Amino acid sequence: MTAVNRHRVVLVIGGAVGVNLVILTLALMTVGAGGFDPFAVPPVAIASAVGAIGGVVVYEGFKRAFGDAADRRFVIVALLVTALSFLTLQQAATFEGATTGRVAFLGAMHVVAAAVVIAVLVDWEAV
Repeated sequence: MTAVNRHRVVLVIGGAVGVNLVILTLALMTVGAGGFDPFAVPPVAIASAVGAIGGVVVYEGFKRAFGDAADRRFVIVALLVTALSFLTLQQAATFEGATTGRVAFLGAMHVVAAAVVIAVLVDWEAV
């Protein structure tokens, strides 16, 4: 990798997974699982890691394609992808055990994972 060193990759993935596991813990303490399949450690950890890896891959591609303009473009695309990720919440709302509170926690996990990816990867002086 050229634009993203290994330490930042580990920080992005570990941060997204770790923070979302904290949110999952808060969700379980406040609204419980109630048979809601997404409220388990494996799905949260895997989805967070996959999303973070996707962010790293896209960022790397943007750095190669756009050079100095990559950071601003990446932020815009990452925010758009995060907004589009809320469409998956409609499907999650149909799962057994889904409640408004549980789906809201899932939405918070989307936002927090994106925030970690953006905050760690982006060179803010270039934005």
